[in-house]
Amino acid sequence: MDATEKNSLEKQYGTTIVQRMERQKRIQRVLLWISVVSFAGTSIFGFGKVFKGVFDKEPKPTESVQQSSQAELLNKQEKGYESVLKREPNNQTALEELTKIRIQQNDIQGAIEPLEKLVKLHPDRQDYQQLLTQLKQGNLK
Repeated sequence: MDATEKNSLEKQYGTTIVQRMERQKRIQRVLLWISVVSFAGTSIFGFGKVFKGVFDKEPKPTESVQQSSQAELLNKQEKGYESVLKREPNNQTALEELTKIRIQQNDIQGAIEPLEKLVKLHPDRQDYQQLLTQLKQGNLK
């Protein structure tokens, strides 16, 4: 605000009000700069993450790493179902899942044991009996 404009406002509103107006304008300028700097900073960090992903490509895990991690997962699941069966030996879900896991691990003899228990517990289930027959004959499809 130049001197003539300031004098004109002081005559019209008074000195204290003009001083308040000047203070408010300074505060507005400071807040404007803080906002601009904040916006620019967050934009830079946002773009930094985008460009970091472009330049820092992580190598894809090899097939053997994926297979070993899947084998570890199956082992953990197997141990989990075995612990359930220690507490609840006739738990149908645990027996079914343990059978599936052991088949995925190509542990056919290990899959036969829980499947035989399922057949004894549920003799009316034909799918259990058919799977048990296939496993014992080695004709698993």
